Amino acid sequence: MGNRLHNSNFTMEDIALELGLSKSTVSRALSDSGRISVGTKERVKACAKKHGFKPNLVAKALAGKRTLNIAAIMPLEASASQMLFFHECLSGIVSRASKEGYSTLVCMNEKDNSSILESILSNGKVDAAVVTQLMHDDKTVELLKKYHLPFVVIGSGAGKDIVHVDSRMKENCAKFTRICLNNLPQNSNVLFVCGSLDVEANNNRLSGFLSGIEKFPSLQYEVCKEDDDIEKRLSQESWKMILCSDDVICMKVDEILKLQNRSIGKDVFLASFHDSILLESHSPGISALRVDALNLGSVAAELSIKMLSGTNYETVNYVDCSFQMRQSTC
Repeated sequence: MGNRLHNSNFTMEDIALELGLSKSTVSRALSDSGRISVGTKERVKACAKKHGFKPNLVAKALAGKRTLNIAAIMPLEASASQMLFFHECLSGIVSRASKEGYSTLVCMNEKDNSSILESILSNGKVDAAVVTQLMHDDKTVELLKKYHLPFVVIGSGAGKDIVHVDSRMKENCAKFTRICLNNLPQNSNVLFVCGSLDVEANNNRLSGFLSGIEKFPSLQYEVCKEDDDIEKRLSQESWKMILCSDDVICMKVDEILKLQNRSIGKDVFLASFHDSILLESHSPGISALRVDALNLGSVAAELSIKMLSGTNYETVNYVDCSFQMRQSTC
């Protein structure tokens, strides 16, 4: 193999000789090491581009004992409709990773059984990982720490020292709550229907709702959890606004309201803290907080590769979200 870790006749030694640098400096500059100045990186990359030098990623992987694989850890228990979000995340991971020469290995992880993931880690099949759903007291995080594998979590709640990418879930859920409640008459009844609190995102959504409704002391509110009798709770009060933690819960509420002959947007307003095609195509359209899941995955993959290459990165990272206001709250 020698020193020719490339696809042309121009070598790293040639770049080093031309620029008066050491080969190790050239190598670090090409891999975006944080130990090399921006100016040196620019000079090295410009020289490499001029001469058509392209690093051979497979040879670099063999030299560094890397697999060029990133694990995308996805929840096995997710329903078909919930998988829409995770598939978008996965698309972002795959797209960004492939641009850097990495493949994506999908690991479907069970809530109380991480044997498949542990097998992947113990056999050294991946260089880094992206956790697409964080659970409360998540054992996945501890397992990744045990094997000293660089990893990124999508969502907050794993700890300040864990690299993660988030949509400012709590803050945006609070803002969305205030927007939805802003024109309600005083003393209106509001219900928040929350999914499983084993999922950390739902804890953040609940916190956001409670923060948002604090601005409306005249409103009466209750929280209904997934394991409660949702149908019974919906029939107990004349709810003016129902906010749901996600699109799956929202569609469940919608079905119950139909059975009760209550018209969305007229008899009761309905909104969700997570958007999907289910809500967008619903008639009437249901207002929702839209998170860019594709970008979540892309940024998470980019961060994991930066961790591997020694490039500077931030522990806390954010992607944009938007408020999709539709007929259900008009």
